[in-house]
Amino acid sequence: KKREPPPEPVELLLKTVRHFLRGLAVVMNRLPDPRRQERCLYTQAHLIWTGLLLFLMHLGSRRQMRFERLADSFTENLALLSGQQGLDTVADPDTLAYYAEHVSVGAIEKLLAWMMRRLIRMKALDPFRLLTYFPVAIDGSQICTFNEEPWAGCPHRQLSNGDIQYFAYVLDAKLVTPCGMALSLASEMLTNEGNEEFDKQDCELKAFPRLVEKLYAFYPRTKLCLLLDGLYANQNVIRLIESKRWKYIITFKEGSMSERFPEAVSLANMQTENRLKVRQPDRLQQFVWAEELPIAEFTPNVLFCYERPKKGEARQFVWLTNFHLSRKNVEKIANNGGRLRWKVENEGFNVQKNNGYEMEHPYSEHANGFRIFYILLLMAHIITQLILHGSLIRSLCRTFGSAKNFARRLAESLRNHAAPADLAMPGQIRFLPP
Repeated sequence: KKREPPPEPVELLLKTVRHFLRGLAVVMNRLPDPRRQERCLYTQAHLIWTGLLLFLMHLGSRRQMRFERLADSFTENLALLSGQQGLDTVADPDTLAYYAEHVSVGAIEKLLAWMMRRLIRMKALDPFRLLTYFPVAIDGSQICTFNEEPWAGCPHRQLSNGDIQYFAYVLDAKLVTPCGMALSLASEMLTNEGNEEFDKQDCELKAFPRLVEKLYAFYPRTKLCLLLDGLYANQNVIRLIESKRWKYIITFKEGSMSERFPEAVSLANMQTENRLKVRQPDRLQQFVWAEELPIAEFTPNVLFCYERPKKGEARQFVWLTNFHLSRKNVEKIANNGGRLRWKVENEGFNVQKNNGYEMEHPYSEHANGFRIFYILLLMAHIITQLILHGSLIRSLCRTFGSAKNFARRLAESLRNHAAPADLAMPGQIRFLPP
């Protein structure tokens, strides 16, 4: 049987952006422009899309983009994406770097938030809600390290040999889904102001309120459920989340609250009716929950999950949550809530570091430019996931083989295939399981 040719990646990109993010180039051009307009040749949409394509094609450096852009088809395709027609050249990556060093970080953050609000308002992500709330995993990760101080106030640590190592660290909030997507809602760079030595936990906890306020400002009416690790199991975090009227599912360990954990175990033993066994195809799960554990002025519930797989050792998971627990919802809260938190590491940071985005490469050693390139990386990661998990590709494995292969094919398609301006649009694009 003759094999059908795979779809052109550049056309997949254009269809996905026009469907999910209609008007993106217009929003880009409305951002506050720090440049002198009488000397500008390229629009803001042209420059931002140049940065997005750098990550979409997995080029790994600004220098590589300098050579990839030298093709007529690349220029025409970039014109369709950015809306700036009539140019016979593409901006040099150094022009992009200059723009990144001067544009407002807050403006680009709002652009990222606009993308996610667009997806939420068009109800594209509604199938992934957890009891009407979007599951949002929050976690921190180191981006890259420097031998010398790249900018004032950069976090640093002293190594065992006495050397000072500078590094960038970020706290991200990602909307995670069971099908494997990790869509960034907002991020907050960690700083080391006022501390002689960097303390990861202390700085993450101090950055958490800033990130929560940013999330509330960008998505004031969106119902969020924060998925957090054991570091955040304390009354200050719970009080902050409750003030926003959000839900939370926090990993609850014996060392998190030394007095409250034994009390939760005692409550679970006394509330004998709170039991449920669920037999999954590959494992047996037993749920036990304790209601109204007193923590300051709050009374959250505690959910215990004992899991015995057919192969391997038995495991136990414990979560602190303000969801009302019952036999009807504990399985969903555990499997589609608490167990999803690890996707911020695997589908989030791990992909951004090791699957072609080269997050650990410093695309700029300017404080503002570094932050802008990181946000562009997050935006490109969102667009890639919309393409690979959308119904335009029936099977990623059979069509392109892997996400890395798709990025390589996209680079070839951008250089060698000029997409038509009147590209036929599909009626609907829905997300499919991997």
